[in-house]
Amino acid sequence: MKKKKKKKSGGSAVVRFIDRVFGLILAAVIVMGCCGLALEWILVKGPSPALRDSFVMTMAWTRRFDFIPQIFLTGEETRQIFNDHWSINNTEATDTSLITVKAAQQDADTEEGPKADDYGYIDEDGDGIIIVDVKKKGFVGKMIIVLDPSRVFVGKPEVYGGYGMTLEDLAKRYDALGGVNGGGFYDPEGGGTGGYPDGLTIADGQVFNEGISSRTFCGLDSNNILHVGDYSSEGAMAEGMRDGVSFGPALVINGKGEYGNHMESGINPRTAVGQRADGAILLLAIDGRQVHSIGASFGDARDVMLDFGAVNACNMDGGSSTVMYYNGEYINSPSSASGTSRALPDAFLFK
Repeated sequence: MKKKKKKKSGGSAVVRFIDRVFGLILAAVIVMGCCGLALEWILVKGPSPALRDSFVMTMAWTRRFDFIPQIFLTGEETRQIFNDHWSINNTEATDTSLITVKAAQQDADTEEGPKADDYGYIDEDGDGIIIVDVKKKGFVGKMIIVLDPSRVFVGKPEVYGGYGMTLEDLAKRYDALGGVNGGGFYDPEGGGTGGYPDGLTIADGQVFNEGISSRTFCGLDSNNILHVGDYSSEGAMAEGMRDGVSFGPALVINGKGEYGNHMESGINPRTAVGQRADGAILLLAIDGRQVHSIGASFGDARDVMLDFGAVNACNMDGGSSTVMYYNGEYINSPSSASGTSRALPDAFLFK
């Protein structure tokens, strides 16, 4: 008597389908990985040193991916490239005579409506704050113009060291209307807690950090004039600094843009702070690492600041730290994992 053959279950077909899909995905990943390695080899070993340096510096500032250039370059080679684009000392003193702080003015209600300032920007609601969209090739961002520099100050977490605070929480702590992130943070263990500012930090006339590393200082004195340069805590206090943080590099000093290899140092989100000749403070946030905005170099940030009339300007901490807050919400597109603000050691705020 013949035995009936058992019908094959559909389970094996499903398994084969899953295996094929997984195989295709794995093959795609391998191909993409090989293409990525080939592209990196071309970038770092190809004929363009400028392209190589831009790639290395872009990766260096991402923190998560700073190891990638070392697949084809030695640690010494990457360090040399970084040093060539960063070791800049600012020895020129700020010429305070170039800044004449104007008295705060509110736009009067007239038949003509609000009038443009000397730079062509209009304070629509007369509150002394102007927000301008920045659109350039490869990146977008926002510029906040604070017409009265006395409204700008440095905010910091209540407890020095340990953990930082988000920009939103810093604004709430000081009852501030808005602001941008400030200086960098000291993070030897890579925890990213943001509580220890890296470099000279002054808030409300008090020194909170004398400087763990050499950074360019950017701060306002008692006459509301922005200084950019190399300062010790003693030198800063002798100049009457009331609020300031450290990062760098300087972008504009005494009306002259900074140029050199360090200005073309990779493409990333950028934050910058500057001042016009009339005293107005410029707060810039450039989006990066996203489809709508790849990011900007230091030179790009410098050019934007010059376009807006900056007499002095300094780069602040960028990358995932770049964030801008105004009137209860984040108004740029941060590249941080949360999509908002990471913990910050300090910030430039305004009321």
